[in-house]
Amino acid sequence: MFENLLFQERALEQLVTMITTRAIPPALLFAGPEGSGKFTAALEFARVCSCERDGQWNCSCSQCVRHRSLSHPDLLIFGPRSSPQEIAVTSEYFSSSPSVSSYYAFVRAVRKLLRRFDTTLWVGEESRLSKAASSIETLEEMLEEISTLMTKKKNEPLKLVTQKAVEISASLEAMVPDGIPVFMVRNMAAWASLAPAAAQKTIIIQNADAANESARNAMLKILEEPPERVRFVLTSSRRAALIATILSRSRLISFNARTEAQSREIISRLFKVRDDSTSLQEFFQKRSAYPVEKASADAELFFGALLSEAMAGDSALSGDIAEELARRVASSRISATRALKTIAEETGSFGTKNAKFADSLYVFIRASTRLLASVALDPTSSAALVAYIDRISSKLRELGVQYKALNRSPELLLEAFANVLGVNHESSL
Repeated sequence: MFENLLFQERALEQLVTMITTRAIPPALLFAGPEGSGKFTAALEFARVCSCERDGQWNCSCSQCVRHRSLSHPDLLIFGPRSSPQEIAVTSEYFSSSPSVSSYYAFVRAVRKLLRRFDTTLWVGEESRLSKAASSIETLEEMLEEISTLMTKKKNEPLKLVTQKAVEISASLEAMVPDGIPVFMVRNMAAWASLAPAAAQKTIIIQNADAANESARNAMLKILEEPPERVRFVLTSSRRAALIATILSRSRLISFNARTEAQSREIISRLFKVRDDSTSLQEFFQKRSAYPVEKASADAELFFGALLSEAMAGDSALSGDIAEELARRVASSRISATRALKTIAEETGSFGTKNAKFADSLYVFIRASTRLLASVALDPTSSAALVAYIDRISSKLRELGVQYKALNRSPELLLEAFANVLGVNHESSL
């Protein structure tokens, strides 16, 4: 029971006691630093609570079989993802050493993404979900093909399909909401009221602190009167960001930060490699062709140049964060257009000329969205600047939708940003 929850003895003891004594509260809050095993524990909690036997990882009961592949109908997962690089990392492990262990590592990584697109969560938003339908269907077919090739031990075709699955997964990443939309919370509440297929439903809300006020209020409503056969697991790396009323209705399970030695041992056990990374996040990011840190720096360079140009021509645009971004690029004299062209060149035209950068566009868009949100929320930002940021953000969302739905090229990507800049630009990529 909870064999894959490593170096969290206190949390492990609390969970095992809770389950063996059948004293499970309606809602749990798994709180602790990034990479401390909260989401792993949440998934294991769902499996163990559904198990028809003793909760061992290799249990062959029908409930555990479906939970291990993250395909159980009584499981619902949503919330911002913490480690989107996990799919690419586990694909390398699986392709280089096909085994039952590496197979499950990869399949579960993909399903952690796919579960965000359960139709249950998108009721009323079918038009948005339809944009992802083709990729979802293709991924499901690929997982079936991977299972068949694994059984037949056809390693070379297996590598090709696995790599293609990684690329398709990248196209879905940008569609996972950065926050927790209120429509998903309401749809979750409606689903929770229905009877489970087996003994119990489990709802995992990852990074629950990302919920806005409307979503928090909707979440609180169902936590106040939870259905009898439903258990909620909220995870958070920022416990202080959760409102007191949600905290008071959730049993806290604390997760400690893992030491560097513990992190290296986990990496060794999970991926069968020796690595000097000090945390799982560092391990994932080092293996990403376009790390989040690089995307954030690129976003700051591009939007710093954009803001510098805009603020120089309009004194009404003001704000501390925006001005700091503009100052950073002032000495380099790089234009926004040149910055964006450089990023495209470094990422192989956002993956179209180099498959290892397949997710770079989406990583860049997410980093840009976070940066623009910080500028818009800055209390020192003027009304004119907030309106300007809203216009750019709208263009950015439109760009992402066009790229996903219409398969636009990087050349059209640059032209779309050129429209934001208000200049004529012909791509030379």
